[in-house]
Amino acid sequence: RFRGSFDISYRNLFGMNRQISFRTEISTLEQRYIVNYTEPWFSGKRLPFKVFLIKEERTEKTIETRETRYKLRRHTASAGFEKKFSERVKGEIFYDFSLVKTFEVKPDVILTKEDVGTLAIAGIRPGIVYDMRDNPFDPKKGVLAGISVKTASGYLLSETDFVKAIVNGSVYHELNKYFVIAVSLKSGMSQGFDKTRELPLVERFFLGGRTTVRGYEQDTLGPKGADGSPTGGNAFVLTNLELRTSIGKGFGLVTFLDGGNVWKKTGDIKLSEMKYTAGAGIRYNTPVGPLRIDYGHKLDREKGESRGEVHFSIGHAF
Repeated sequence: RFRGSFDISYRNLFGMNRQISFRTEISTLEQRYIVNYTEPWFSGKRLPFKVFLIKEERTEKTIETRETRYKLRRHTASAGFEKKFSERVKGEIFYDFSLVKTFEVKPDVILTKEDVGTLAIAGIRPGIVYDMRDNPFDPKKGVLAGISVKTASGYLLSETDFVKAIVNGSVYHELNKYFVIAVSLKSGMSQGFDKTRELPLVERFFLGGRTTVRGYEQDTLGPKGADGSPTGGNAFVLTNLELRTSIGKGFGLVTFLDGGNVWKKTGDIKLSEMKYTAGAGIRYNTPVGPLRIDYGHKLDREKGESRGEVHFSIGHAF
């Protein structure tokens, strides 16, 4: 699958240190356009206020025939504050409002009532991040940890009600000037409440692909529908282990072990059902992170599955 991105930003708007940026992410099945504005001083205080405007379009295809199952279009406005409690700890709280439209749905595709037509999703999303990495683009030592919780409710103008939490932690250790070992653990859980029994598709968890479990196609792990296509779930566990090696002139090699899965309900989590892949890749360092090519091989391949997948991207997997 082709994938590319483009960024442009201006960091001193009107000579007042205000920032505005535009980012586009394009692949054969997804397009995302993001505009971000940052006001560094809110009410005369060192309290950055941020606004995001996001447009996303996604085409879902069947795994076997590659026919279009349905298309999604999502427009999101998000506004909130960031607060640095120390050099390493940052907190944030945002209000997100999205309009999601599902269209061009095949007659045999079964969707929940929340996924038919246009749906408004609105919620509050607080989070906190602890960052001790020496370099955010190419870390060689340090720790990155965070937690975020999103609550969507009718009281916040949402047409669906749920709570979703994600916890992550990564550790980087430089063995010597040539080798770095990186370990990551990430998990998420969600639950509908009030009249919401199933979360809308755009809020469910999916795994598989270049930044999660390499060796699987994008978002293909976990529960499947009647046609074998992924439906996402309310819980996931993801682990990643990498050994990164510098070979000179900006190039590097990586060997990795990825594991993870998605479950329909939080009570369904079984670590014995984790799917694992192993692989290797090549890196070329750039100012915004390494260009990378990875090949992941499925260690517990099921009947009808490919042996593995090749992934192209910019930046480390974690």
